[in-house]
Amino acid sequence: MELQDHPLKVAPTAALVLSYAHSLYTRGLAKTYFEQLDLAEGKALAAKLPTEAGGLVCCRKRFIRHQLEQFLDNEDPVQVAILGAGLDPLSLHLLEFHREAVHSIYEVDADHLRQKEQHYHTLLPARQPVRFIQADMNDTLHLPDLLRDAGYSFGRPAIIIFEGVAHYMSDEQFLNLMQLFRTPNKTNVVFMDYTLPEYAMSPASRPVFKAVKKQIESLVGRPLSVYSRPDIFQLVEMLQGDVAGVDSMKDMEFKLNGRNERYHEEGEGLIEMISFYL
Repeated sequence: MELQDHPLKVAPTAALVLSYAHSLYTRGLAKTYFEQLDLAEGKALAAKLPTEAGGLVCCRKRFIRHQLEQFLDNEDPVQVAILGAGLDPLSLHLLEFHREAVHSIYEVDADHLRQKEQHYHTLLPARQPVRFIQADMNDTLHLPDLLRDAGYSFGRPAIIIFEGVAHYMSDEQFLNLMQLFRTPNKTNVVFMDYTLPEYAMSPASRPVFKAVKKQIESLVGRPLSVYSRPDIFQLVEMLQGDVAGVDSMKDMEFKLNGRNERYHEEGEGLIEMISFYL
């Protein structure tokens, strides 16, 4: 196996999330891939944030895996589109542990995918089912053609992963993007997280939210988008989708661990997860 001879330097916000999630990638291909990333800027940023932020990110990523396990079926392989894929090696996890249930994987992001593809080529066989589409997700005029050119079929069922992205999009941008993945019989399913408004959080979570919000907004240069459950349900309704499930951090922790040790009430943990058919 030929590895890249230089680490891939990761931007601060992406490096922050990956540094928090490091414990999830301690074996197999993902471990080898992680060793090729320079997460120094993320670790420096993490030192400025409340420690609770790290637990939140890990729980979110573990829950995405949990959702995938619930929906993937070896007898009926699906496409997986990872929007805002960044440098996260979720596709490596899918190929190692759910290969028979995955027809093909399409990673979409505006940055880093060229370098990521080079690193993947050192880890995977030449005929691997991951396709990298470096594109602006908000360019919904050209994105469908880019997906088709990469092999994506709008007539084949797909799982759409939309993790850590909705926080940085307007309602209009979100709706325009999701419209691309609507199907006549709602055969696609979307997994996504969203940030709660401060009033919907538990009092104990609000100081953490304010600290994280201030730091992230200073880096991305725009306010975070926040949604209550009624807000997010309304967006799904506007897409003519059907909600499959919605989970608070309390729900997620219980489903993952069979008990609640960190999150004990609704509104703790800043975010929620929703899955919906489209």
